[in-house]
Amino acid sequence: MTAGCQTCLEPPFLRSDFDSTFVGVDDQSGRFGEVRIEQCQSCGRRWLTYFFEIEGITESGRWYRGEIGPDDGTPLAPTAALAIIGNLEWYFVGGSYYRSEGTRTSGEIRRP
Repeated sequence: MTAGCQTCLEPPFLRSDFDSTFVGVDDQSGRFGEVRIEQCQSCGRRWLTYFFEIEGITESGRWYRGEIGPDDGTPLAPTAALAIIGNLEWYFVGGSYYRSEGTRTSGEIRRP
């Protein structure tokens, strides 16, 4: 990991600072989580992101963002995104559910 990029290593994260590629939707358990790969325009780091919220429930929006390696051409299944992020050494979480613009954390992500 290259040190010093404030764009992608220090929240808040602005969508306009990343090139985003839609991977798909994780429809397990009715979550309909949106999965994307975002690449920082400043340093080139690639991030796997996962966002979902429960319609009709206030403060249920949450997102997870973990750094992944270069694109090796292997397709990514949206249903695997949370496990991939949760197995990283560290990642960011945020959203109204966490009442945060982004906090660095680690460990398995509990399935909502």
